[in-house]
Amino acid sequence: MIAGVRINTLLSPMVNGRLYPDMLTEHDDKNIPYIVYQNISTVPEVTLDGVTGHEWVRMQIDVYHNDKYQAVLLANRVVQKINDNIQPSIYSARQSLREGNLYRESIDYEFWQTAPTEDEME
Repeated sequence: MIAGVRINTLLSPMVNGRLYPDMLTEHDDKNIPYIVYQNISTVPEVTLDGVTGHEWVRMQIDVYHNDKYQAVLLANRVVQKINDNIQPSIYSARQSLREGNLYRESIDYEFWQTAPTEDEME
């Protein structure tokens, strides 16, 4: 499993496809709510025989909404969806922020994944 592919499959329907890797671009649909996710770091599993092809990936998942309460509710649903569908995963932190006229719930997760060697999106 590649964590980004799994996140896309699980969370995209929650925001009518407005789920974006890394950042919003000028061409993206900025109607709220939307979610932006990005890989922050990976820690490979290495044994005496070398790299195993598995790793922990730390991801940041940012939920955006123009209503603070709705941002919190959607972030809670994101956490529940991930906890119900991706194991092992570690929900490690959450932060509430304000960016201009939008509220952002920033969620930190770690996922166990197979290091990608082929395109799983095909």
